[in-house]
Amino acid sequence: MGKKIGIDLGTTYSCISYVDENGIVKIIDNSEGEQTTPSVVYFADNGEVTVGSTARSEGGLTPERLVERVKNFMGDPNFSITQDGTDYSPSAVSALILKKLVRDAQAFLGDDIEGAVITCPAYFGDAARDATRTAGEAAGLNVLKILDEPTAAGLSYGYSRQEDMQKTILIYDLGGGTFDCSVLKIDFAGDSKNIKVITTDGDHQLGGKDWDAKLAEYVRNEFAQKTGANADEMAQDAESKAWFSENIEKAKKLLTSKTSTSLMVSFAGDKDKIEITREAFDNVTSAELERTIMLINGMLSKSDISINDIDEIILVGGSTRMPQVHAKLEQAYSKPISSYEPDKAVAMGAALIADGANVESSSGGSVASAADEGGGLEIKGRGGETIVVEETCTKSYGLIAKINGKDMVANLIFKNAPKPTREERDFVTSSANQSSINLRVYENTSFDEDVEISDSQQMYEACSVNLTAGLPDEAPIKIIFEIDGSGILTITAIDLTNNKSITVTPIRVGAEAANVGMDSVKKLKLAE
Repeated sequence: MGKKIGIDLGTTYSCISYVDENGIVKIIDNSEGEQTTPSVVYFADNGEVTVGSTARSEGGLTPERLVERVKNFMGDPNFSITQDGTDYSPSAVSALILKKLVRDAQAFLGDDIEGAVITCPAYFGDAARDATRTAGEAAGLNVLKILDEPTAAGLSYGYSRQEDMQKTILIYDLGGGTFDCSVLKIDFAGDSKNIKVITTDGDHQLGGKDWDAKLAEYVRNEFAQKTGANADEMAQDAESKAWFSENIEKAKKLLTSKTSTSLMVSFAGDKDKIEITREAFDNVTSAELERTIMLINGMLSKSDISINDIDEIILVGGSTRMPQVHAKLEQAYSKPISSYEPDKAVAMGAALIADGANVESSSGGSVASAADEGGGLEIKGRGGETIVVEETCTKSYGLIAKINGKDMVANLIFKNAPKPTREERDFVTSSANQSSINLRVYENTSFDEDVEISDSQQMYEACSVNLTAGLPDEAPIKIIFEIDGSGILTITAIDLTNNKSITVTPIRVGAEAANVGMDSVKKLKLAE
């Protein structure tokens, strides 16, 4: 029997955790002795790839060979990275990062990896979650579950307290490239521990990188004003971009503990020292911070939750170390705020799920048993305690149907519905003697039954279901959507006239795109 691990596959940094023989959750150091690994990949011209801190250093010399922040594009079939004439999907690049993490974990633990729980932003859609699983499998992992990051952080926080508690918490998760906000109910009493996701929202294109970009723009403009350099040319220059990518992040981190810092900037023969104050940094990034508050307020209002229902705000993600975050949340909500292992909490929660899993394989087997009431994931802790994790659907799912003469998305499953879930809706055929129905599944974030197609995104390839021949116009058809704990959707169409039932598992749109470059990934050598 090998070890089971939890992996926080981050936009800018990744982290691995496990539960030791004494039931203590611990972080796994990488081969460089670091507890987090930069999620960057360097493609050398000799066919080797380097991942992590070394990759970032090598990328300073040839930045065009450095790839980073691919997590923002997970599940996007139209996005790829090209290196040495080969295209790589975000899943393929992520597989290289995961290979490095797995190799380091095996060396640290002195054992094989039996299975892994990998986390993703709660706001990830179905395609991005599936792309994350694909990356894990391509890295040789037995992927036990794709777990929402706020859920993992909430579980880790509650478990670490080693005390009975009943509270409703708001997880504010600001990472390097994504932002999640979630409301969770924690009910821990003795050997019975329950964590339930109530609602979630976020933006997987908003994160610390946006603060970096605004600070870089500020520094370039200050430099241009002092030296006469062209700020736009600096922004487009590959070498300058690589320098800013590394040094702006360092400056941002210094401003966490200092009220000012400086950077010695050079470009096109000009060189000057640029002073940066925390106040200036806060001013140029105020819109990004305000965006997170708007998302929280929108999430609460859509779910009929008052801020008065929240007992505590938990800060997760490295970017929450910025003083502006704590100050803004305190000003906006006047609630107790705790910072719990910002860089590690997500991986630690994933490790707890992995450790209690019954283990089978990627997407197929049972990770753990379903709880008897209301579904959920039930695992066993090392002390014999039962832990039930109840997750929700982060999107609404519907079918294209003719409604009042117009093609609309008719939602069946709504955002915040518990997983697993089963919902049905009645439809009718659109013409006499209709021989089949065409099922086109779309996802959206609406709580309305009927949604404009333009406000939705197609999730699955259209699939045709044959009907009984000779049905009259407007013959009743019942459609049933079922989503299991792993997010797998099955559709059942019932011809109510003849009581004929057909069940299909639709194919995700762009599913094959995640495999672009995977054959090359298998051949690439991971540098020592």
